[in-house]
Amino acid sequence: MYLDIETVPIDKQKHLSLKEEERTKLLNPIDSKIIAIGIKSTKDKQMVILQTDDEKQMLQDFWKIFALFRDKNGLSNKVVGFNIKDFDISFLITRSFINNVSVIPFSIKEILDLRQILSGYKRGPTRGTLKEYGQIIGVDLIDDIDGSKVAETYWSGNQELIKKYLIKDIELTEKIHEKVIVLGLDKIRQY
Repeated sequence: MYLDIETVPIDKQKHLSLKEEERTKLLNPIDSKIIAIGIKSTKDKQMVILQTDDEKQMLQDFWKIFALFRDKNGLSNKVVGFNIKDFDISFLITRSFINNVSVIPFSIKEILDLRQILSGYKRGPTRGTLKEYGQIIGVDLIDDIDGSKVAETYWSGNQELIKKYLIKDIELTEKIHEKVIVLGLDKIRQY
């Protein structure tokens, strides 16, 4: 399944008081919360967007869907995302802990992180955002919003734009994954 999340800082005033380059410090699961989770089946192409102000309920719903995915597909199927190991998974786990939500156990081997594959599992900072890789393969994201504008869009109440952005991110992740498979890059293993 393809997976992507959107997050915003919990403390709006603190976020707004920081310079743009300092705002990324708040993008961690202690200082930010999940506002939307997008999931798309790699088999039947069905997409589910969980989007509510009730983060606990959203996480409970996500883990139920994840359990169904595991029951149907076992461990052989992967959870695919872009920068998923460093961002999305840590948010899902930590925010579940904070919200007292039980998780469905899994192995990190089940996670296919396209950013890690495309960087050759390079350690440390690496260049290449989802948008940049999309442009490389000829797929553009929504011009009205990018990751740096999600918080302001959320606080302005434009949930539909966030949903549209999340759907586009998942579709782009899917297209990048398809190219990774065609080129055999999905067979590269870190260990």
